[in-house]
Amino acid sequence: MIKVGELNLNDIVQKVDELPALPHVTYRVLELTSDPKTTLTELAETITQDQVLTAKVLRLANSAYYGYARRISGIMEALLILGFSTVRNLVLAASVYNVMDKEFQGYVLPKGDLWKHSMSTALVARSLAKKVGYINHDLAFIAGLLHDIGKIVLNTYMTKKFEDILGKVNRENIPFMVAEKEILGFDHALVGARVAERWNLPDELVEAIANHHTPSQAVHNPKLTSITHIADAVSMSMGIGLGGDGLLYPFDGFVLEQINVTEDIIEETIAEIIDSMADQETINEK
Repeated sequence: MIKVGELNLNDIVQKVDELPALPHVTYRVLELTSDPKTTLTELAETITQDQVLTAKVLRLANSAYYGYARRISGIMEALLILGFSTVRNLVLAASVYNVMDKEFQGYVLPKGDLWKHSMSTALVARSLAKKVGYINHDLAFIAGLLHDIGKIVLNTYMTKKFEDILGKVNRENIPFMVAEKEILGFDHALVGARVAERWNLPDELVEAIANHHTPSQAVHNPKLTSITHIADAVSMSMGIGLGGDGLLYPFDGFVLEQINVTEDIIEETIAEIIDSMADQETINEK
């Protein structure tokens, strides 16, 4: 067992176990959207069982994140206009919003910054997937959305160890996430994978979260992990949710063997995301 002072991985796993599970309705939506026999009515009725979740989904659907000109007033209308997969993404995004839209002192992230970075990474991942011919755009969106979920659990420990980690970054000129792993013995990517496992997410999503900084280690779906890695790097380069990580981001050339991404594609994607992120409307109830 790796130990760093009073820290060990068992402590972290315990914190993961204490993290709230996804709402029951969210799990049910994930199941229904994976079943080709599911009807619009069945899915709409499931989502609307949770009124708070329904309100957040509609607020997010009508934000500039998705960029639809037409105002969507109900879940059935959202399903008809956006489709099963997009509504599933909105349900998952709305479900994790509450745990992400907070201040994370351990990572020097003001309130809302982790959410903005996660959402921008999700949007970049979805856009890149479309541009490079990766069929499952929605899986890319979810991987991007959840890639930093481990920071929620590690935040408390990072608050105590931040000065040590930052000092190592400055002395050795190494990326923040590398210093994080050397000081703590594990990093937010590993812990995030534990969260994804707790939420019973597919192996390829667990892998994308675990290896979003090290895509060459991916086995189940290296293309998905590569897209997540690039999307995270692009979001960082845009200055969204940098926090303590800074701009020293180790880019893994392995991804270029997996997907045909060009500089033009990156620039086009950045332009798209800047437009959609210009709307800072919250999905909280007003």
